[in-house]
Amino acid sequence: MSQGRRPVRTYHHNSNYRDNRSALFTGAQSSGSSPAQLRANSTKYPTNTHLDLESQNDDKIEGLTGKVKLLKEITLSIGESVKESNSLISSMVW
Repeated sequence: MSQGRRPVRTYHHNSNYRDNRSALFTGAQSSGSSPAQLRANSTKYPTNTHLDLESQNDDKIEGLTGKVKLLKEITLSIGESVKESNSLISSMVW
């Protein structure tokens, strides 16, 4: 890494952030429950609310999946365009 550049990775210096993160992962591991079991056993929301939230999550996942597919198509198209341009440049140079 050159001397004038700052590192890309930044670290949180907030100890509360680390403590919350540690508690999150430690709690899930120590309980021995899977995330699905933790969701099913949660009493924070009634069952119908859980179903509504899951439905909303599914809708958002579908939307994101569509966006990812579109970005993939755009990326592949750009790649093909670059290949064609490079081929044209190569034929002009030689």
